[in-house]
Amino acid sequence: MLKKLTLPIVIIALAILVFFLLKVSKPATPARAQPEKAWLVDTAEVKHQRLAPEVTIYGRVETPRDAKLKAAIEADVTEVNVLEGIIVAENDLLIQLDATDVQLAVQQREADLAEVQASINSETQRYQRDQGLLANQKELVSLADKAVQRAKKLESSRLASQATLDEALAAYEQQVLALKQLQHDINDHPSRLAQLKAAQSRAQALLEQSKVNLARSEIRAPFDGRVSGLTVAEGDRVRVGDSLLTIYDLDQLEVRAQIPGRYIAQVRRILSQEQTLTARAWLDGEEKMLTLARLSGEVRQDSGGLDGLFRLNDNQEPLPLGTFVELQLQLAEQDKVIELPFSALYGMNRIYLVENEHLRSITIERVGERNSSAGNSLLIRSDELEAGDLIATTQLPNAITGLRVEIAR
Repeated sequence: MLKKLTLPIVIIALAILVFFLLKVSKPATPARAQPEKAWLVDTAEVKHQRLAPEVTIYGRVETPRDAKLKAAIEADVTEVNVLEGIIVAENDLLIQLDATDVQLAVQQREADLAEVQASINSETQRYQRDQGLLANQKELVSLADKAVQRAKKLESSRLASQATLDEALAAYEQQVLALKQLQHDINDHPSRLAQLKAAQSRAQALLEQSKVNLARSEIRAPFDGRVSGLTVAEGDRVRVGDSLLTIYDLDQLEVRAQIPGRYIAQVRRILSQEQTLTARAWLDGEEKMLTLARLSGEVRQDSGGLDGLFRLNDNQEPLPLGTFVELQLQLAEQDKVIELPFSALYGMNRIYLVENEHLRSITIERVGERNSSAGNSLLIRSDELEAGDLIATTQLPNAITGLRVEIAR
């Protein structure tokens, strides 16, 4: 029984020993190196040039002369001679208000002024009459004084009674009183005339105010422009301050567009040197030229730049207010500028240089853009780039420094 169990165990042990010896004596297989993956990219060669960069900005048409015409009197609207969108000339009659009430007020003020003028004429004639009566009144006082002297002599000689003397004295006092009253009237003439003149000025001012109100019943265009809004119709009753219409000046149209902050210093420098900055815009398939007139005096909140105000050049069809405009602002020419396609840009200021079949990140300065028949391109500058260097222009989602690439031939 023991012999029957020993033989299978020996056979199994020999088999295990042989398997182990065969495994140990197996020749080692060398590991195969995994080749590094290379990403296929297009490249652009670095060339330093003297170019005028352009900046794409966006804005809207506006104007500093946007008049909101309102009613200055309370009246009914009798005529509306315009519609929204039409072009009008300066002093054109736009809206007519009922002028009945203000015409009656003008007539009343004219009557008040005529009454005051008549009082002034009467005062003048009275003064002239008093001046003429003054000499006569003085003569009457002198005669009355002589009568008193005669009565005194007669009374002292017992030829006249005391009553006669009293009558002569009373007549004398009456003439003196009349002379003083006349003298007072003459002396008071400048005061009375000044009061009448003041009343005349007041009546004249009220008359002029009434005439102004009468003129305000006609709503006329303050300048050549286009009607942008109309808020009344014939038959409406308007009160003082009610809005009637809005009109903007076609000769003062501007495009307000935000210039990115990185270009502001360059723009200020160009303007300070009294150089002209122009911009192009395409509207309805036509190219329009604009000139940068000035920069805004206020930086709006949550903005990344400063607004520039562009004037449309002469002899161009005026644009409707609020029109959205895409502008190409051309800056001054600069040296050592490199032109690349936009696909070479990563983030805001990073590109990749192809160096020994690997990428290397380069931080660049964005100079602007350039628009040509081939399309838009990016203009940059960097001291790390030399003429002839190759820049990757294919956008790679995993681009990092050290990534292996293969240049497309």
